[in-house]
Amino acid sequence: MKPRSLISCLVPMLAGLAAANDPEAVVRFTNNDRLAGSVVSLSADTLVWKSPVLEKPAPFFLRRVMDISLPTAEPDNTVEHEATVKLTNGDTICGQLASVTNESIILDTWYAGRLNINRLMVTDVKIATKSSFVYRGPNGIEGWKQATDKDKPAWIYGHGAFRSKGMGGIAREDLLPAECSINFDIAWKGDAIALKLLVFTTDATTDNTNSGYELSFQRGSIYLRNCKTSSFLGNVSSQVLMENDRAHIEIRASSKSGKVSLHVNEHLLEVWTDQDVAKGKFGRCLHFVSQTPSPQRISGIKIAPWDGVVDRLPDQRLGMWRQIGGIPGMPTDEQKAAQAEKPKEGRMELANGDSLQGDVVSVTDGMVSVKTPLGDIKLPVARIRTVALKKVDLERCIRRNGDIRAWFDDGTSIVFRLDSVGEGTLSGSSQNFGKATFRIGAFNRIEFNIHDPDLEEKRAPEDW
Repeated sequence: MKPRSLISCLVPMLAGLAAANDPEAVVRFTNNDRLAGSVVSLSADTLVWKSPVLEKPAPFFLRRVMDISLPTAEPDNTVEHEATVKLTNGDTICGQLASVTNESIILDTWYAGRLNINRLMVTDVKIATKSSFVYRGPNGIEGWKQATDKDKPAWIYGHGAFRSKGMGGIAREDLLPAECSINFDIAWKGDAIALKLLVFTTDATTDNTNSGYELSFQRGSIYLRNCKTSSFLGNVSSQVLMENDRAHIEIRASSKSGKVSLHVNEHLLEVWTDQDVAKGKFGRCLHFVSQTPSPQRISGIKIAPWDGVVDRLPDQRLGMWRQIGGIPGMPTDEQKAAQAEKPKEGRMELANGDSLQGDVVSVTDGMVSVKTPLGDIKLPVARIRTVALKKVDLERCIRRNGDIRAWFDDGTSIVFRLDSVGEGTLSGSSQNFGKATFRIGAFNRIEFNIHDPDLEEKRAPEDW
């Protein structure tokens, strides 16, 4: 049988058969046709696909394939930290830090074993404590509720993210511990972010609640109030939200103490305390509420218990002032520069907000040895937040025919040339890390023909 390029005649049958047979994956072709089923084999130029609507497995030219959406299977693990390595081509690789030298960053990963990453391709290394997450996703819309007081659902799911199609909320009940950390990534298509986050509510079916706390993100301003008492607890502004179209948000909140802290792009903006927390009404629901018709995308949601301890305070901010001939309350360029956090050249940031000058000598059994001006010290890797890398002339890996982009559940991705396919594995190579073999179960989507400019416009709408 010759490889096929079109399946238009099959499209009307897909939805019903897909639901009935609960297929494992969906392949999307360059003409936007979709076919549910599973991968039989994959080579450098051909995909063989098995589907309930096909009489037998059929081959398709890989040049006609846009991407494959896959089920993921991340194993449970008990590691104490997770290192995130960002590369010059925009890739992100996560794992446990094994070594840092002037030549390489080495990570131990569950999905590809040990990866030796070229230092010249690394922009930064960040480390986070690996908590016992109560939720990581989204990996589907199941378990989430859309507000019943709206005409139609405001959110859809696709490619590891919730995407808003209008104003309204999506919520999950019985989710939040009484003291918790809520992490997520948000991107927006409109002029500015317009999101309301409701935490500790008692009802997941409505956006209008008299329980929990409400954090409202409007352009560069964030407001907090107690929904039961209607008490306004404070506000803060973020230059990051005003100047960008995406951000990483972390909220640490306690319905016991009334403490709420806000982090944007890992920078602590504010810590509030609700003095009337005892008068509040609290549950375990979490809501994301779009307050704009323009699309917004939520991904990388991570919910974990929090110990309730505020281990540092926000940087001291300049007071309010008025500019002559300017916008009231807005800082001048000089004042903004003075407000900005100064880079800590050659210093590592620690979990408690302190910094340490030194070079990483070795990493063994979760302990890192650091050479400092005052002598060598050892401390757990999980206590470090950033690794100070020596300055180098960074390079970017070349683009090659056969490159694919593989997406993880947390919204990060990695590019490599596909060299071979094994039983449940993909083997590939990249200037970033050399050769590696990956578990297919680590990826929820694999994109093909990623350097074809004619396909970029077709890919973009899928993310929104």
